[in-house]
Amino acid sequence: MITKTEFGLSPAGIFVFLKELSYSNKSMINKILSHRAKSISSAGFILTFAGLASSFLGLIRNRLLATNFGAGSQLDIYFTALRIPSFISTVLITGAISVMIIPLFSECRMRSKEEGWNFVSAILNLFLVFLFVLSLILMVAAPWIIPSIAPGLKEVEQKTAILMMRIMLLNPIFLVLSTVLSGVLQYFHRFLITSLAPLVYNIGIILGIIFLVPYCGLMGLAWGVVLGGFLHLTLQIPALLSLGFRLNLKINWRYAQIKKSIKLAGPRALGVIASQINLLVFTAVASTLAVGSIAVYNLAADFSQALIRLIGASFATAAFPILSLSFARKRKDDFINSFQKTFSQILFLIIPAGVLFFILRAQLVRIILGAGQFGWRDTRLTAACLGVFALGVFSQALVTLISKAFGAFRDTKTPALINVFVILLGIGFALLMVEGLKPGYPLQIWISNWLKLSGIADIRIIALPLAFSFSGIIQFFSLFYALQRKLKSIPFKKLTISAVKIFLSTLIMAGVTYFLLYKTALIVDMETLLGLLKQTLIAGGGGVIVYILSSWVLRSSELKMIKKSLLAEFKK
Repeated sequence: MITKTEFGLSPAGIFVFLKELSYSNKSMINKILSHRAKSISSAGFILTFAGLASSFLGLIRNRLLATNFGAGSQLDIYFTALRIPSFISTVLITGAISVMIIPLFSECRMRSKEEGWNFVSAILNLFLVFLFVLSLILMVAAPWIIPSIAPGLKEVEQKTAILMMRIMLLNPIFLVLSTVLSGVLQYFHRFLITSLAPLVYNIGIILGIIFLVPYCGLMGLAWGVVLGGFLHLTLQIPALLSLGFRLNLKINWRYAQIKKSIKLAGPRALGVIASQINLLVFTAVASTLAVGSIAVYNLAADFSQALIRLIGASFATAAFPILSLSFARKRKDDFINSFQKTFSQILFLIIPAGVLFFILRAQLVRIILGAGQFGWRDTRLTAACLGVFALGVFSQALVTLISKAFGAFRDTKTPALINVFVILLGIGFALLMVEGLKPGYPLQIWISNWLKLSGIADIRIIALPLAFSFSGIIQFFSLFYALQRKLKSIPFKKLTISAVKIFLSTLIMAGVTYFLLYKTALIVDMETLLGLLKQTLIAGGGGVIVYILSSWVLRSSELKMIKKSLLAEFKK
């Protein structure tokens, strides 16, 4: 006889309930694995919203780092050790995979499904072997590499950095293979599952800080990074398998698509290598400045990079399959139309976001990093660096799109040559600014007053974000000019009208934000976290509302596109 439980369900009822719950979970998982974006805008917003969640986790990660370690020698060690693994990941992901997977997989797939999957297997096998050998070589060479990129660290600190670097060299293997999967999934418009991978990456690092650091010290942080990379990869494997992919372990070195991949990725990788060398030089320079300068620079850069990833990278990534397909089908008008719309939408979002970050820089850094071992001097310097980065984020976001456009029509040489030139210019400018910001110099006094750094004698770390933003702006205008010469039909009139409306709306937003910022400071307790949160939400939220209203009054086409895309996505 079936009896009732204390919860009002029979044992049979509980079994049915659990069975239905299991089916519900499977259904939800299947929806995530099979979700397809309808347009560039909807795909861009999927990536942006997931990026917001990932950035939120990134902020939690950075707060935990700042609280536990402060902007001192330990974080300098961590960021130094991370530089080479990051160098490898960035060069291969940004320099190779981002420009070759989708275009070449598209070509193979158009010929046959089997050839497409053979191409994916060949690329995965190639990268696996290459990364395994490269990681072993760099592990052996670590005692010579670390002193070269951080000569300012003490000998004992360099030894710790060497061990951490060896552990974290496992991370590029996971991230690079995972990004190959992401490229293939994005070809099928499976943007939702690929957008979740950065979330689990940050979760892995957070777990390392919370559970491993108390027992293993800084080594726990290194293993947390490796865990994040492992999760980044394993999350996407089921989605790829659901599309019919099965790994073929054979490596055909004479496979024509591998040769074409190397030819396509080579120039792009050269440009990215130049960018990474730029960061290595910046790390070396920062290591010779005040203790904690490496940490201050990297923590501030994380804020600005979050904006670039959220807006620039999200929309550029969403547009890339469409741009590549338009080129493959020789539809120039479709290519230009997609590029122009994506360019305008990035500009519509990145300009006000950069201005808001500049205005609210001190509040953001105090809320997210200002706790525990992270002192007032660290907070002020990080906020100042963030302010300088924020003024140049628009250029980096648009450079991401323009580089994708060049990649879509198989020209990776032009962006690479421009990037190398700009990097050399930026390094020279950085070294010049470090000299110009010595205590007592006129430039140092002016920068101190502008960024509210009076009382801090050594502010030379500001030279690095200044150089980065300056070189980024030069890179944007150079790439845009080169793209115009190649296409000869970029709709300048439409872009100019959009830009004027965006700048007018941003100017109004900035005025309202400043007004609310100072008025709110009179009525909240600025010494508490709750008071800072209220001030930031009121000033920032008010600014965003005014920006949207101003854009509506000015009839910005980007606002209409965004509204249409969001409604289409929510109706699915």
